[in-house]
Amino acid sequence: MFRLVLILFGADALIKRWKIFFFAGLLTMAAAAVLLVDLVDGVANVTTWVLGLFLLIQGLAEIAVGASHTGSRRRLEMLRGVAMVVVASLVLDFPWDNALTAGVLFAAAFFFNGVLRIASSLLVRYPRWRLSNLIGWGYLLMAVLLVTEWPLRPEMNVPFCLGLALLAGGHVLARGAWRLRRLPRGSRLAAIEIYRRRRDFADIPSPPRPAVANADNPHAMVVHVWTATGLADERVRMPLIDRYLFALSRKGSVTTGHVALSCGNDLYISHHPRVRLNITQQNVVDQVRATSSNDHPGMWLPSYAQEASDTRPATVNIRFRVFQLSHLQAFWDDYQRDDTYNLTSRNCSVAVTEAIDAAVEGVFADKPFWRTLLRLAVHPDMWLAGSVRVRAESIAWTPGLALDYASALRRITHPRHDLKMHLSHWLKARRRH
Repeated sequence: MFRLVLILFGADALIKRWKIFFFAGLLTMAAAAVLLVDLVDGVANVTTWVLGLFLLIQGLAEIAVGASHTGSRRRLEMLRGVAMVVVASLVLDFPWDNALTAGVLFAAAFFFNGVLRIASSLLVRYPRWRLSNLIGWGYLLMAVLLVTEWPLRPEMNVPFCLGLALLAGGHVLARGAWRLRRLPRGSRLAAIEIYRRRRDFADIPSPPRPAVANADNPHAMVVHVWTATGLADERVRMPLIDRYLFALSRKGSVTTGHVALSCGNDLYISHHPRVRLNITQQNVVDQVRATSSNDHPGMWLPSYAQEASDTRPATVNIRFRVFQLSHLQAFWDDYQRDDTYNLTSRNCSVAVTEAIDAAVEGVFADKPFWRTLLRLAVHPDMWLAGSVRVRAESIAWTPGLALDYASALRRITHPRHDLKMHLSHWLKARRRH
């Protein structure tokens, strides 16, 4: 989540506070070490109750927000809220002792993440895939230890897992803050470069421009998503796989979906291979390798109107009213210099998600820092966006993941507008009844 905070506040807000975040990361790791080494009953009980109450509040808030929506979004948010409440009940041992059940639940989560990381690293072979593969085996080892109840008693499983989470979070926070100290004031797109160590988009500081905040502004930023399920004809139903990876038609063709971004009439980001890739059941494993052998010449389509008329209208359109137009334009001026297309490492989803990161960087720079940071820390969509980023970096950015990420950032950056929408939907539902 530290990466998202860096994006939303901009580098300057965190550069001048890097020492605070660095020592906060060290204290978090120290607290995790105490919890993991001692696992005394008093500390374990307190941490368990804190985690349980946090999940319970998050779950109830998610259910309340989801109840004001309709369709698939209502089902997704209600399901997510119910899942949080169930996990909170397990952690809090309500209405009975759930130590064994909680251990099995955490073991299942470790097992799922481990298998996913191992499979994706071997399949995609993205940079540093060996490290991700090793982490996956570590997850599997943790799952085995939790199921066999050795070396810890079942009631210690929850605080042990929480200690590991605090240790990892503290390390990320301290490492990110330590790297921040070397960045000059005015750095842009630091949230991407500080972690990926990639090309420099804009080392030269530029005067800040105000965020666009007018719903009727012709430069509103719109993310267009064609989901794989919306593009595939006569598809074979594969829950989750066709939502986040690809859809398979009964004729054997594979559809991955597509993402594009438009801003006014002059900026349109839609990355395609110059020659359409022929992806089938037989060659899909070879095509998803993120290696240079799968790099292809790419092209940029000129407008959404043309793309929609050539194929079909986008399944989902996500409209941003608040964003940094100058940052978005600077990113696009640099990114389009290289049209190389790779199905997993440099595809349409990568281009759009990096463009969104650039566009929303610094939108909270003029907000009260600590109060806004506290609101973000308890915001369900901050945790959702963070988990989507982790999942995408361990597999690949896909249109399904890009849709979840853009939707979460939209709700984070437009809280007042979304609250009005919630109240409006609730009133309309009351009037119908």
